[in-house]
Amino acid sequence: MKGSEPASVYWRRRAIVAGAVIGLVLVAVLALKAIGGGSSSAQGDAEPQEWAAPSASSTLQRPSVVGSPPGASPSPEETAPSEPPVPECGEDELMLQVVAAFEEARSGSEVPVSVLVASGDDEACTVAMDRVEVELAAGEDVVYSTAHCDQAEERTVELAAGEGETAEFRLDGRASEAGCSGERRTLPAGDYDLRARLGEAESRPAGLRLN
Repeated sequence: MKGSEPASVYWRRRAIVAGAVIGLVLVAVLALKAIGGGSSSAQGDAEPQEWAAPSASSTLQRPSVVGSPPGASPSPEETAPSEPPVPECGEDELMLQVVAAFEEARSGSEVPVSVLVASGDDEACTVAMDRVEVELAAGEDVVYSTAHCDQAEERTVELAAGEGETAEFRLDGRASEAGCSGERRTLPAGDYDLRARLGEAESRPAGLRLN
């Protein structure tokens, strides 16, 4: 039973109700799309992240050895006791030997001379080889000495027990005085004693004839 209203009115009402329902459905669908699409579009629009090297503050710091850490064992260099300095050889323990290249030489000519310095000490010791002197003596008078005019270069050597070191000289066969004063005259022909000295240590004399 359709009632007393005309049929056109009835259908008009139904069309309005149906349209309202469809409008609500469309509004709901659009709202859901807006909610879901926002997150997806945000993710889609975001630029891909580039890899960046971690900063020094964000990485694990490695230890560096600056000094010995507390409680660490010292190195062998730190634990090894320093060796005491080698003492100087006692002059009474030194043995000197002098040898001339020739037993005879022309007066005023050069004569090569070697002096061997050996230690009679039981322990190693040092000796200043620049203190070695060579002299010529006529009787008790020293007529020539390398210490008068020559200034030797400093040279210190270490000698073990029984070892020796050699010093080389050249005698010019002319007279000399302390401080290299006076005229250096040619020594007269004759027999001379050749000796070596180092402080109080003295060699046995070796003969040298000038002609």
